[in-house]
Amino acid sequence: MDSVLDRPKTETAPAGPPSPRATPTNPAYLSLCGARTVLLLQGPLGPFYDRLARWLQAQGKRVLRVAFQGGDLADCRAVVPLAYRGTLADWPAYLRELLVSEGVDAVVLFGQARSYHAAAVEEARDHHCAVIVLEEGYFRPGFITMELDGVNGYSRTLENYRWTRETPIPPAPLQADDTPHHFRKMALHATRHYLAMWARRHHFGCYEHHREPSPWYYVGYWLRTWSRKARRYRQDLRLEHELLTKGVPYYLVPLQNDGDSQITHHSVYGENSIFIMEVLRSFALHAPANSKLVFRVHPYARGGHAHRHLIRSVAQDLGIGSRVVYLMEGHTPVLAQHSRGVVLINSTVGLQVLERGAPLIALGDALYRRYGLTFAGPLDRFWAEAKPADRQAVEAFLAQLKNLTQMPASVYANAEEPLLWPAPLL
Repeated sequence: MDSVLDRPKTETAPAGPPSPRATPTNPAYLSLCGARTVLLLQGPLGPFYDRLARWLQAQGKRVLRVAFQGGDLADCRAVVPLAYRGTLADWPAYLRELLVSEGVDAVVLFGQARSYHAAAVEEARDHHCAVIVLEEGYFRPGFITMELDGVNGYSRTLENYRWTRETPIPPAPLQADDTPHHFRKMALHATRHYLAMWARRHHFGCYEHHREPSPWYYVGYWLRTWSRKARRYRQDLRLEHELLTKGVPYYLVPLQNDGDSQITHHSVYGENSIFIMEVLRSFALHAPANSKLVFRVHPYARGGHAHRHLIRSVAQDLGIGSRVVYLMEGHTPVLAQHSRGVVLINSTVGLQVLERGAPLIALGDALYRRYGLTFAGPLDRFWAEAKPADRQAVEAFLAQLKNLTQMPASVYANAEEPLLWPAPLL
């Protein structure tokens, strides 16, 4: 066999993955700053896109926006929108022509899994446009997620970039931009949006919404939400107090909202019920006999199918009914901090768990599902072997994630509240 020295000099070892590029701040923000013509697709409900458009215009950018339905039109005041009334099948061709004719070099969208946006990502990439994907902040409230090409399970930011202070460009200030009455404003914006979408539904007859479009559905949903909250509030806070003060060892399972794209697109489960049954069976067979299992319902799931009957019936069948606690109310970060461990799919609650120093296992495709941060073994072993992650590793990871993917913004603030982002230094 020939030695390394005998091989031709043109032969090289296989190239490994490229090293992450050093950057002083969020690379998607820098791409947005470097764009000349920015196209906004669907955004968060309410005036966030108007606030973003005004910030971009103040930086000398040209801003275009597409309205797909009446709610988009009602939310748009800062620019004259382009109304798209075609079919979903015709949308890629329409967008392709728009990107070329208008010289678009950056496309911004919120909710990557929406059908119109999934097609837009492919078209924009083919035309070498920067794709800037927004989502509610990984760290909330007070932040919005902003990444190139994808968020959550689609994110490759941490693989491609490395945040460092040792650069000539000062980083954007990452203090949370949180205005008061967050939920109240979100509810008001959502009400206006869905009423406008319903009122103008005949003007956009080909539009395919990613959720239930009727505002009356949401009226019933939120009436059930507040009714259930009122019935459960005192009881659940009493149960939470007992868990925190009586020294009962317990494991926490924070449920995600049904239909969340994190479940449907970034996990093997597809729906909460399959995850719930897997966790209950594993707990029954492998958890310490004196421990309890605490399910915490997602706050936005109170008015829907909150899985109470499923959890109760499966727990009874497994003979662990007295060991399973169901909470519709409660303080999830506090419950996580005092638990023996937290089991979830891929919720952003996982970041709060890491911050609080609790052991964590993520059973879906999560940004933080990494060696040294989350439990690497199977769920059946987690109950007995779970350990907190190393604090230095957690702090280093959270610093990278926050500085590379977040921008300070109150997503559902009112229209007159400006975005507090620094002017680009390019």
